[in-house]
Amino acid sequence: MINTENNIQHFIHVLNVYAKSKGWKLSPYAEKIVARSIDGCNGFCPCGYERGFCPCKEHEAEVELNGSCHCMLFVKK
Repeated sequence: MINTENNIQHFIHVLNVYAKSKGWKLSPYAEKIVARSIDGCNGFCPCGYERGFCPCKEHEAEVELNGSCHCMLFVKK
C-alpha cells in the first residue's frame, strides 16, 4: 500500500526547494493543493488536465506576471 501522506510531504519538500531556487515560496495552501493533485488528479495540475503534470508548464509565466500561479501553489516572496 502506498502511503499518500509520505508522498505529499516528499513532494512539498521538493517543491519548496524548487520555489526557493526561483526566489518564490509555497503558498499556505500548498499542502492541500499537492494533496488534490496527488489524490484527486493523479499527479496532474489541479487547474486542469490540459496543463499537464503539477507543477504545470504555465506556472513560471503566471508567477512572474500575476505574483502566483493559477492554483496558488507558488507565490512571489
